[in-house]
Amino acid sequence: MTWFDDLHAQVTSQGQRPHVLHNGAGRLLVCEHGARVLACELPGVDHNLFFHTDRTADDGGPGMVTGGDRFWIAPEVVYFWPTLDEAMRDPKGTAETPPAIDPANWGRLEYTRDVTHSLETNIKLRDRLRHRSFEVAATRAWDVEAPGPPEISGVGRLACVSFSLRNTLTLCFGKETPGMVAGAWDILQVPPTGTLICPTAARAEVRSYYEPFGDRHVAVSDADVRFLIDGRRRVKMGLRAEHTTGRMGYYRPVDEQTSTLIVRIFAPLPGEPYGDVPRDDPRNRQLERGEIEGPILGGDCLQAYNDDGDAFGGGPDVTFGEMEYHDPGLVVGRGPTSRRGSCVTHVMAGPDDAVRAAGRELLGVEVGMIG
Repeated sequence: MTWFDDLHAQVTSQGQRPHVLHNGAGRLLVCEHGARVLACELPGVDHNLFFHTDRTADDGGPGMVTGGDRFWIAPEVVYFWPTLDEAMRDPKGTAETPPAIDPANWGRLEYTRDVTHSLETNIKLRDRLRHRSFEVAATRAWDVEAPGPPEISGVGRLACVSFSLRNTLTLCFGKETPGMVAGAWDILQVPPTGTLICPTAARAEVRSYYEPFGDRHVAVSDADVRFLIDGRRRVKMGLRAEHTTGRMGYYRPVDEQTSTLIVRIFAPLPGEPYGDVPRDDPRNRQLERGEIEGPILGGDCLQAYNDDGDAFGGGPDVTFGEMEYHDPGLVVGRGPTSRRGSCVTHVMAGPDDAVRAAGRELLGVEVGMIG
């Protein structure tokens, strides 16, 4: 049995109800628990190209397998900390993932063997800045795509798997407060060590969410922003919709000859309501005090996160990074009452020169490690 088959057996024993999507020579493992694409397998690489762990964030001991490509709801400062004071004082120690968001209670909506998998759930959201609640319905659907863009040079030398993803949020009417925001937030967790390459329309303004970037982890040029994922320093960056081209690629050398590349293509929509902003945005405090009604917009569309090795209590051997993007949010009282966003993901593995060439054509910039 391969590591993929072992993982499939493990999550089955945990009641995660996994499903395998076959794509060319590769496989994807989708779990109904948390609506995750938990794993990606390609020939020539003997481990998961996504990050997964069976250690829990609470005590570092054995627990439910987690990781992969997950679904959250933004804004983070509204839903994931008990109070704004706690978020500012100790963002790592006081963060709480609401169970209604993750793992939620996803049920199967549609299932076509080897091709499509769709899940749906209702999520009750608690706005902790204004102490109000409302509910959204969420649908998450995956479709297998032709493995690897056929027009890319050298794609025949690469092992590829490709899939599309659609996230839909719909407002469930009740006693909502006008100005409340909910946006689909897609987070793909990846293993170190590699570089996330984010092409930009011009030289971008990069926002910081946690620790200062330092002199190694973020590099900005006129053509792109590069973000080191080494799992050793807790940093997060964000780019607005008007700065990103809607493409990002995670390049990771595996050995002297082989590299991998994950390219995610999504749709940035400048001018639309993006609600995820850093904790220290002064509007958060104004909203909490009732000085403004909201919504707080002008948030980021593309984000990247690098963990410090402490999230699961496993140190540098159990650490990860994230490639993230946001869809425009629902704004209560403004409409529309439903939003759908989509992305296409290509995962490639093979000779380093072929991986770099494919990445250069897909991203429009040179591919390589930061620095």
